[in-house]
Amino acid sequence: ATVRRSLLFSNVNVHSYAEVSDSVLLPDVDIGRGARLHRVVVDNGCKIPEGLVAGEDPEEDAKRFHVTKKGITLITSEMLGQQLHHFR
Repeated sequence: ATVRRSLLFSNVNVHSYAEVSDSVLLPDVDIGRGARLHRVVVDNGCKIPEGLVAGEDPEEDAKRFHVTKKGITLITSEMLGQQLHHFR
């Protein structure tokens, strides 16, 4: 895996062949094998699927994720169709 100019919080796993650049990964994020993330913010608890590409094509990203006016892609577990389990 390659991680460049990014901020990774606690308990973040970046699997083999994944690429992360200019991004913020909040706690408990799991980046699947071969995923490519550029200029993204990944919400806590997200499990990024193998081979997912985000942050390279803003028009394609906007179909699935939220893209800011400056081109930053926000990814949440709801956008990935995942349920985040909260414990109280």
